Amino acid sequence: MSLVNLSVRLVRQYSRGGSGSSRRNGTGTVLRSKPGKALQAPPTSTKKTTSSKNNQSKESNQSFSFGHFSGLQQPTRQSRETSSKVIEKITNFEELRIFPSVRAAMKEEIKHGYNLKSTYIKDKEELALRPSPVQIAAIRKLTQPRLTKLKKQEELANGSNKILNELAKQNELNKLKVFTIAAETGSGKTWAYLAPLLSKLKEEEMQAFHRSKEEYAKYKKAAAVRSVILLPTHELVEQVYDTVNRAATIRINAQSNINQKLLQSPEYKEFLEQPDQQHALNLNVVKWGAGDAHTKLVEASKSGRIDVLVTTPSKLISLANINKMSNPFRMFSHVEYCVIDEADTLMDKSWLLDTSAVIKRFPKCKDLVFCSATIPREFNKTLEKMFPGEHSLINIVTPSLHKIPKKIHLKVIDAELSPYNGSKTRCLAQALYAIHKDGTEEGFVKRILIFVNEKKDVEPLAETLIKKYGQREQDIVGITGKDSPQQRLAKIEPFLQPAELLANDPNASKIKVLITTDLLARGLNFVGIKNVILMDLPNTSVDLVHRVGRTGRMRQSGRVFVIINKKTGKSWIKGLPKVIKKGIPLG
Repeated sequence: MSLVNLSVRLVRQYSRGGSGSSRRNGTGTVLRSKPGKALQAPPTSTKKTTSSKNNQSKESNQSFSFGHFSGLQQPTRQSRETSSKVIEKITNFEELRIFPSVRAAMKEEIKHGYNLKSTYIKDKEELALRPSPVQIAAIRKLTQPRLTKLKKQEELANGSNKILNELAKQNELNKLKVFTIAAETGSGKTWAYLAPLLSKLKEEEMQAFHRSKEEYAKYKKAAAVRSVILLPTHELVEQVYDTVNRAATIRINAQSNINQKLLQSPEYKEFLEQPDQQHALNLNVVKWGAGDAHTKLVEASKSGRIDVLVTTPSKLISLANINKMSNPFRMFSHVEYCVIDEADTLMDKSWLLDTSAVIKRFPKCKDLVFCSATIPREFNKTLEKMFPGEHSLINIVTPSLHKIPKKIHLKVIDAELSPYNGSKTRCLAQALYAIHKDGTEEGFVKRILIFVNEKKDVEPLAETLIKKYGQREQDIVGITGKDSPQQRLAKIEPFLQPAELLANDPNASKIKVLITTDLLARGLNFVGIKNVILMDLPNTSVDLVHRVGRTGRMRQSGRVFVIINKKTGKSWIKGLPKVIKKGIPLG
C-alpha cells in the first residue's frame, strides 16, 4: 500500500467512531484519538449561545490547545471581524494608498518570484495579481496620513489658536507610532510592510524635490541611514535583501506601468519625469550580513544615503566594539522607519536585549513595525511593557492568524504499524518513495523538507538514508547551526528557487531532500515546496506553525506528513487534521 493511501486510512481511522469518534457537549468538541484519551477543543460556531459577557469572551478566544505547549495570543473576535470587513472590500493593489512607482515595482517583483509550475498560466504577464489579506490590512493602516484626525480637530476649533495647532501638527508628524502585523505563514507579510515603507521613502523624496532642486540633490547625498529592517538570521537577511533590492532596481516603464491619471497629476508629474525616476525606484539598499566587515557599512554611507539597511540586531550592536569609530551610531540618528521582522523571535528572551538596544539608537524613528506569523503571549506582554498606554500599539491581524491553511493536507503516519514495525526511518524512506512516485509535479525535481528537533540527529539521518535506503548522496542535504552562514546559503539555494525541470538539473536529480531543525523553519520562502515531513513533533505550537508554514504558501497547496511511533506519539496530533479542516486556530 502506498504511503498516501496508508496515511489517508490512518487519518480516517482516528476520526471515526470507535477509535476516533467526535461528539459535542457543553464545553466544546471532543476530538478523540484513541480509547481513553481525549482532547478538548472549543466549538467553531460564531453564534451567540447566551448574552453573557463571559461566554462571549470565551468564544472569541477559541483555539486548539494541546500538551504543555506555550500559548499563542489569540486576537479578539472584534479585531478579526473588523479586519475581515476591510479585506473583503478591496480586490486590487490600485485601491490601496501606495506610491505609483512603488506599486509598479512591487507588482513586477511579485511576478518575478511567482511559481507558475502549479498554475495553467504560461506567462507571468498573464497573472492577475491581487493583494493578500495581510497586505490589504497592513498597507491601509501603515499608510494612513498622520494629520487626518488633527485636521478634523482644527476644523472643530475653527483654527482659534494657530500656535498650538502648529505645535500639535509637528508633534503628530514626528511622534513614534508602533504597529504589530500578525498573519499566517506564507501570506505575503514582506510586501505588507515593504509597500508602506518604500512609499514613505519615495514621498519624502518627492517633498524634498518640490521644495527645491538644490534640497533634493543635497537630500540624496546625505550620509545617513533612512530605514532599517532587522531579522534574526543571515539566511533571512539574504532573502529580504534580495526582495527589496530587486524592487529598488527592477525596470519599470512609467508610461505603461503607472496609472496615467496619476502620472499626469500635478503632485507626481514633474517628479516622476526626472531621469532618475523614469525606469526604477532608484533606492540604495544595503545588506550587512554574515562575514561583512563594518567598513562595508561605513563606505556605503560615505557614498550617499542608505535608503534601506537589511541586517541583524547583533551586527548593529557590534559597532559599539569598534574602537576606531568615535561615534559609530551617528549614521543612524536620522532613521525614521524600522521593521522588526520575525518579531516573536527578536523579542524573546534570547534576543530582547540586543533588539531593544538597537531600537534605542533610533531617536527620530516615526514608524516601528513588528511583524510575525505567530504572537506568543509573552510577546504581547513584552510590547505592553515597552510601550505602555492604551493607544500606544496599533495591532493589525488577519482572520486566519494561527490557523493552518486548509490547502495544507496534514497526514499522520504511525511507524508502529506494519511494515515499519516501530522504525521511523523505515517509514521515512517509504514516504520519500511514495512522494517520488505519486504523479504530482510531473516533469520537475521534487523538493522535500524534513524537520527534526535536535541538530545531532541531522547527519545520522542523512547518512542512514544514503547508506541503508539507497538515496543518492547528492540528493540529501543536511543543515545545522554548525554550518557557516555561507555554507547554509549554498546548501539551501535549490530549495529557495522555483523547482528545476528534470532535464535541467545539474545532478540529474529526481528528488532533493533537505534535513534541518527549526533553524530554517522561520520566514524562509521555500518557493513551491509541496512536501514537508516532521520526523519529530515540535516542542511548541509556535514551532509547529512555522514548520508547517514552509509549504502551502500564498494560497498554494501542500502536504505535511507527521511520523510518530510509540515513543514520540502524542494523542493530540491525531486530531490535528480535523482541526485544520474546521479552521480552528492553534492555541
